[in-house]
Amino acid sequence: MTQKYSVLLLTTLALQAQGVFSDESAEASPAEPQHSVQVPQFAPYAVPEAALWEQFVGTMEPLWKRSRASKQDQNEDRYDGEWAVEEVVELAGVAGDKALVVKSEARHHAISARLDKPLDPAQNGVVLQYEVKLQNTLNCGGAYAKLLTSPMTGEFSDSTPYTIMFGPDKCGESKLHMIYRHLNPVTGNYTEHHLQKAPVPPTDSLTHLYTLVIGTNNSFVISIDGVEKKTGSLLEDFEPPVNPAREIDDPRDSKPVDWVDDEQVPDSGATKPEDWDEDAPAMVLDEDAAKPEKWLEDEPLMVEDPAAVKPEDWDDDEDGDWAPPMVANPRCADADGCGPWKRPLKRNADYKGPWSPPLIDNPAYKGKWAPRRIANPDYFEDLAVYKLAKIDAIGFELWTMQSGITFDNIYVGDNVETAERIAKNVWKPKHDTEVALREARNPRPVEKTKSKLDGVLELFKVRVGDISASVADFYGRVRHEGIVEAVRQDRSGAIAVVMAVGGLVWLAWNLVALARFIVGLASPAPPAPVAATNAPNASPDATASTSARTSASYSAAVKRKTKKSS
Repeated sequence: MTQKYSVLLLTTLALQAQGVFSDESAEASPAEPQHSVQVPQFAPYAVPEAALWEQFVGTMEPLWKRSRASKQDQNEDRYDGEWAVEEVVELAGVAGDKALVVKSEARHHAISARLDKPLDPAQNGVVLQYEVKLQNTLNCGGAYAKLLTSPMTGEFSDSTPYTIMFGPDKCGESKLHMIYRHLNPVTGNYTEHHLQKAPVPPTDSLTHLYTLVIGTNNSFVISIDGVEKKTGSLLEDFEPPVNPAREIDDPRDSKPVDWVDDEQVPDSGATKPEDWDEDAPAMVLDEDAAKPEKWLEDEPLMVEDPAAVKPEDWDDDEDGDWAPPMVANPRCADADGCGPWKRPLKRNADYKGPWSPPLIDNPAYKGKWAPRRIANPDYFEDLAVYKLAKIDAIGFELWTMQSGITFDNIYVGDNVETAERIAKNVWKPKHDTEVALREARNPRPVEKTKSKLDGVLELFKVRVGDISASVADFYGRVRHEGIVEAVRQDRSGAIAVVMAVGGLVWLAWNLVALARFIVGLASPAPPAPVAATNAPNASPDATASTSARTSASYSAAVKRKTKKSS
């Protein structure tokens, strides 16, 4: 009954999707005329007192210099990717707006520009903000910026020292990089510190705004499209931590040879009890079991079909001796079982398994060994990590499999209010126009009068969309924060995953049921049904013999048909 209901439900949904239940006689409502989207014209936006404010109103050079260097330790792997300053083609939200565009596919790209004035994070912190637009679908490529350490010398490459690296990246998974380099006052070397649990950036074709603010209290704020996505401390949210531990394990210490760290040992004084039978079986016959009253031990599970008739064209010489096909014994239908009855098995109460001596506390146990702790010779404490190295330039050093990565409206400075004004007056109008253009390009269909089934399907689509979005968000959290943290922060996403898995299993089961239903309609009935028995203790020999006879009958029938057709 459940299978028939499922088939009916799927068939109804399929017919509805094809418009079978729609009123074909009714005329379609005319589409409302689309209003053209008003695209604003580009106008330069003034930003005073910025270390760098770049809208690409002119040519790429001389400010932006493409690197001619080779990648570190790879003389033949040069930065041969092309760059251009040109107008945006895909969903241009501002007419006449130029931007810096990656032009080559599957190439290394590197380009840099000097700041109008050096920036010292120790004074007022750092604010980095810029736009990224993916004009082509991005499968693997970076869009992150590097604030290069002063003084920048030579050709820009992956070996050029940087102070901060920030921006989106995608190759398999999407993540937002935030890395800063800190000078170790003991060793004199710089160490990279990577943000833990980084946000996931968008990957559509709209222009998105990425903002990083580092404050003079060691705080940081990461925003995407003006919305805070991650806040924290330079001291606590990066790996490895800036300040090393005060004490470390002594690398010269080793565990003594006679150190015993086994808490328990087998009791050497224990002996196996005399009544312990290691050979006793785990299962024994249930002597208390009795054959059911309605068990027909003399009745076979399968009998010859009394209604079967030998076909007229049956040739004993070619087809062999004819025997009627086997069917389930009708007398077994109301019985508890048929065929020889066998006593069931039960768990052996005397079963104990192999004997082993019990464990007792180890009298020689000294505890878990650990090396002694000593003062860390490389220890230091820096509570003003925000005083990073001075910044002299900005650069994009990328590998990408796709072209069309676009950078625009780059702000480097130390004024949060300035970055907010740029977001409000420059990025948001562009972004809103792009959204309107996208909606105009893909208009929603004109709504028609909906039946009750239409409403059900629409609600079904909305629920599926909500579950899909929840699953995608939960998957992103799992990839970047781990399953435990993802479940703790997003219980609804975890529930959505369970619902999605259950729904897929239900759908698969119903598709199989529908396929079987259709095949059943198209296929002729078999010559003789073979029913299964409900006798759990039936003899396998009888079943095997019956199957052999039935298979022989079918094989003979096939041979006859083949002979006739030839």
